[in-house]
Amino acid sequence: MDEVPKVEDSQNRTATGQTNPSVSDSQLRQRASKTHQDYWKTRLKRRSYVDRQGVRAEVPEYQVRIFHLGREAWFNTDTANQAAAAIKARDVWVHLAANGWEATLAKFKPEPEAKRQVCTLGEFLAEAARIGHLKPKTLANYAVKLRKLIADIAGANKGLKQKQARARFDYASGGRKAWVEQIESRRLDLLTHDSLVSWRNGYVAKVGADMAKRKSAERTSASILRCTRALFNPELTRLMKLTLPANPFENLSIKDPGPQRYQSKVNPAWLLACAAKELKPKKPLRQAYLALCLALWAGLRRKEADLLTWKQVDLEEGLIHIRRTEHFEPKTEESQRNIDIPAAAVDALRKFKKGCTSEFVLEGNDPHPTATYDYYRADHTWRRLIEWLKGKGITDVKAIHSLRKESGSLIAASFGIEAARQHLGHRDISTTSAHYVGKKMRFEVKLDAEEAKLRAVE
Repeated sequence: MDEVPKVEDSQNRTATGQTNPSVSDSQLRQRASKTHQDYWKTRLKRRSYVDRQGVRAEVPEYQVRIFHLGREAWFNTDTANQAAAAIKARDVWVHLAANGWEATLAKFKPEPEAKRQVCTLGEFLAEAARIGHLKPKTLANYAVKLRKLIADIAGANKGLKQKQARARFDYASGGRKAWVEQIESRRLDLLTHDSLVSWRNGYVAKVGADMAKRKSAERTSASILRCTRALFNPELTRLMKLTLPANPFENLSIKDPGPQRYQSKVNPAWLLACAAKELKPKKPLRQAYLALCLALWAGLRRKEADLLTWKQVDLEEGLIHIRRTEHFEPKTEESQRNIDIPAAAVDALRKFKKGCTSEFVLEGNDPHPTATYDYYRADHTWRRLIEWLKGKGITDVKAIHSLRKESGSLIAASFGIEAARQHLGHRDISTTSAHYVGKKMRFEVKLDAEEAKLRAVE
C-alpha cells in the first residue's frame, strides 16, 4: 500500500500521516472513535533529535500529541510497537477526558524528581549523635565498626604501603584524624545488602583454613554487623533529617557463630596465693593485688572496680553494692546488685581502707564519666596486673575479664547457675551459661568394680 501522505490537521495542528500497511487514515477516521486504539495509530509519531556529533537521530519509541480543552502535550508511549503505542495513547486520552490535565500529567508524565544526594558517613554519625538516642560511648563504639565497614567495602586501605597504612593509627601527628575525615566523606549508599554479604564472606575467607581462626573471624564479623545494624534501627533513622539509602540490613541474615564458651586456664586458689606472695608485699604492686581481689572475689567488671567508692563497700556486712553514682553508669539495670564477699576479702579491703584518703577503693586519677573510649582512672594498676597475669598463663586479650569469669565459675560450681547470674549481674541466664561459666566440678561415670566385671562378661 502506498504511504499515506503527511498533512497538517487544522483542528489539532499535528502532522499526521504515518505509514500504515493495513488501513488508510481516512478509513480509521470513519471507523474508530477516540476511545478506540485504532483511532490513535495514525497519530503516533517517532520524533527526532540532533546528537552530539550533529547527526539527526530518530527516537525509536512512539509519541503522541494530544489536545484537550485548549491545551496540548506530548506523551511518550515507551514502546516501538505501533499497536501497543496506540493502546497507550488511547488510555491517556480516556484518563484525560475523565480526570483532567493535572491528574493525567501526574500519572503519565510525572515531573522528574531531583536526584537526592545520599548523606555521607560523617553526616550520618553527626545526626545520630544529635538525636542522642545512644550513650556517647556506645555510639563511639558503633562508629568505629561502621567506619571499618565503609573503609573495607570502598577499598580505602588497599595498596597502601606500610607507613601509609600505619598512619591511620597516628593520633599524635594527625594521621588518624585525616583517615577518619577521608572515610567519613564517603556516601552511605556504599552499604548495600550485597556489599555487606560480600564483606562478611571475604572477612572470614581471608583467614584461611584454620578452623579456630575462622570461628574467631565469624564471631568478629557478626559482632561488627550487629553493632552497625543498631545504627540503622528505624526508631533512630526515622528521626534523622537526612537523605538515607535503603536500609541495607533489612533482609540481612547475621549468622550466629555460637557462644565463645569460657575455658578455665588457671587454678584461682593458686593464683590468689601467688598474688599474696608476689604482689601484696611490694608497695608499687599492692594496688594490683587489690584490683585482683575485686575482680576474682567479687567478680567485678573492670569499670565497676575502677570507679568503686568506699561508700559502696560494707565491711560489716561483707557486701559490695554496685549502684549508679555521679561517676559511674551500670552496663544494665541488672548490673546493679549486692555482692557477698568472703571474710578473707573483707580483711584485705579493711587493711587497704586504713589510711586511704581517696573516695575510691583503687588509687588513680580523676574520673572521666563523659569519655567515649575505655578510660580507666587506675590505668597503671590495671596494666601492672595484666602483665603479671600473663606471667601466670592468662594470656587472653581481656585478662582482667578472665578473673571475673573465674569468679562466676566458682559461684556456679557451689551454688548453681542462677546464683552465678546474680553474682555477675547478667540480664539473661543464657549469657552466664554460654560465655562466663567454666566447668569446675568433675562429672564422671562410676561403676562398682564387681558390677563392671559382670557387665564385661555379659
